Amino acid sequence: MGDTFLEYIVKKAPDAKTSLLKVGIILVTIFVCYFGMVFLTSIESLQQFMSFFLLLVAGIIYGAYRLFTSLNYEFEYIVTNGELDVDKIIARRSRKRLISLRPLEIEIMAPYSDMHKHHYDNGEFALTIDATSSKYAQNRWFIVAETKKYGRVRLMWEPTEKMVENMRSYMPRKVMLK
Repeated sequence: MGDTFLEYIVKKAPDAKTSLLKVGIILVTIFVCYFGMVFLTSIESLQQFMSFFLLLVAGIIYGAYRLFTSLNYEFEYIVTNGELDVDKIIARRSRKRLISLRPLEIEIMAPYSDMHKHHYDNGEFALTIDATSSKYAQNRWFIVAETKKYGRVRLMWEPTEKMVENMRSYMPRKVMLK
């Protein structure tokens, strides 16, 4: 078997909580800037601080922008010779490794369906990672693994067919296709 390298990026779909946070960031930014301006212009002795305030407003808007965009993220799956790495990419400017799994650590990999759901739901897990676009995504798979770093882990992800085939070639008894 030759070396294989597969990668796939899944964009996280915004949920209700994320949308509310974004609206909140916008409203708080507008509120702080507007009332700061009203307060500063209403008191004559403070008008000398207008240029400082404009700099502060620019900082607040920039901070709000950074916070707003940090709520946009995607997951990158990298499969190399049966090993899986999952990264979280935040606003396309920073990357964080969520987990690395080796074939020997994996207990089961299967589609998240009624047939295999009990493997995902039963047991105690030290770490649960949902690296899918949404909880309603069509191609959701899960992995249960025992790692040295975290202990028992469960991972939800959306692999491509090639990724499933590659992982199955390295651990045929652990990858369930149906």
